[in-house]
Amino acid sequence: MIEKLSVISAFLGIASMMGGLLGILFTITVAFPRIRLVEAKIAEPGAYLDMTRTLWGDGPWGRWIRAMNVWTFFTYRNLPVIGSRVASRMGKDDGSTPRHLKLWALIPVSFTFSCATIFTVSAVFLVVVE
Repeated sequence: MIEKLSVISAFLGIASMMGGLLGILFTITVAFPRIRLVEAKIAEPGAYLDMTRTLWGDGPWGRWIRAMNVWTFFTYRNLPVIGSRVASRMGKDDGSTPRHLKLWALIPVSFTFSCATIFTVSAVFLVVVE
């Protein structure tokens, strides 16, 4: 039974690692033009999102960092106590960002983070079982 769970965990880990890498590639190639539109709508001059755009640039690593920052903005602003304060330092969303653009910024990065979580859990399971 344990061997069967170990094999399932190993295959799940491999699949989630490949899914995460494909998620990163999808984010920095296909989804990034739309993420750039979202970033342009929410990044105020001098705010954190504006500074990261200047600092990280438009290379592959910079695109991934900028996509994660946009994801962080939309995720943190919904936190009950500190969300509005954190979001105000990062940028400003006046409600003019269409939902489909927000989803282009949220879904690929969330998928990649989910794959990373599944990979980590399967790796910890394999270490604990072995």
